[in-house]
Amino acid sequence: MPDDAARLHSGEAWRDWCRRLEATGERILESGFPQDARGRAEGVRALTRLLVYATQMEMEAGDPLHPVLYRYGDPRTQWGGPNPDNVYLRATVDPSLAYRVRADVTGVRDALFSLHEGDMQLSEYGVFSECALHDLEVQDDGSLEIHIAPDAQPGNWMRSDPKARLLMIRVVVSDWERDVAPFFHIERIGAEGVPPPPPDAAVVARALDRSAAWVETTIRYWNDYLRKARERATPNRPSPPRSTPGGADHILYGSCFFDLAPDEALLLTCEVPDASYWSFALHTPAWFESGDFAHRQTSLSSQQAVADPDGRLRLVLAHDDPGTPNWIDTESRREGLLTYRFVGARSRPVPEARVLPLDDVAAALPDFHPRVDPAARRASLARRSAALWSRYR
Repeated sequence: MPDDAARLHSGEAWRDWCRRLEATGERILESGFPQDARGRAEGVRALTRLLVYATQMEMEAGDPLHPVLYRYGDPRTQWGGPNPDNVYLRATVDPSLAYRVRADVTGVRDALFSLHEGDMQLSEYGVFSECALHDLEVQDDGSLEIHIAPDAQPGNWMRSDPKARLLMIRVVVSDWERDVAPFFHIERIGAEGVPPPPPDAAVVARALDRSAAWVETTIRYWNDYLRKARERATPNRPSPPRSTPGGADHILYGSCFFDLAPDEALLLTCEVPDASYWSFALHTPAWFESGDFAHRQTSLSSQQAVADPDGRLRLVLAHDDPGTPNWIDTESRREGLLTYRFVGARSRPVPEARVLPLDDVAAALPDFHPRVDPAARRASLARRSAALWSRYR
């Protein structure tokens, strides 16, 4: 078998990459994936998003000797049901080496730092040295510095694990108009100011291979994952919150697969969660994206949702605007998934849910629950979109 450099030089590495992507595109046309026109369109778009993500991640940010923090999980690079209230960053690391991460975290609500074996869909579930921003020492001027190394370091230290090859950062942006998402910088200690080498044929060939494998596995994994979860669930009934293998230890996740006719709504009610942060978000079937959260109210955070005076939270999942502040837009999907997250939870309320005609929503809500007219909704959505895109400046 030719070596990687020879494969790239001959063009075989590129041709193989193209063939694998073509086969993956054919796979999403098979039974088991959505067959309707919208589902097909969303599937092809999801495939292009995964391709952009995987190729840039492996080609531009795959060298642990010259690490780069790569942003993902924004509206255009979705995978794995991203939380619309997070800014996600990752960097490839070598567990035998030492790294420094720096940022000015002034105005940051919270952030989570963790070392990962890899991604769930690759059966790499290990999570190591997880810590939150409030667990770390921050200087008076807002500067934060974290050392990642196998041996103890002064100050903030994350111990490397022999299995860990990814640094993951989740920045919490619960109040989209006020919370800060800072720039983080990572460098390998001892290599400061050393430029990376020119492209190497063998390295590029292996990056192509890894990106193709990542896309192949991801598109199949999440479709199977959601299908099996939907088969176990009762439609329109929320599950209790729980931790998830491969996820953060102090994040609890709950879910509700919905099935709503065009003239129906799902009214969810629960005690306001006692947690440092919580949210509810729509996710798409098959592709596990988070909908068009840049332009539609497909999610609500603890800083966006309106709690009623009786200490209860009332949300309405519906295709059309019910005129309530806590509307979660289904994007006219008959079926889909609503998830909720509790971070640092001190209580675990399970939402109660009932299906009712959309026209009956107003009567089912207490008189003290606020109302939202169409003009106010448009103004709210405009602010939401502007705030979302400003975080990625």
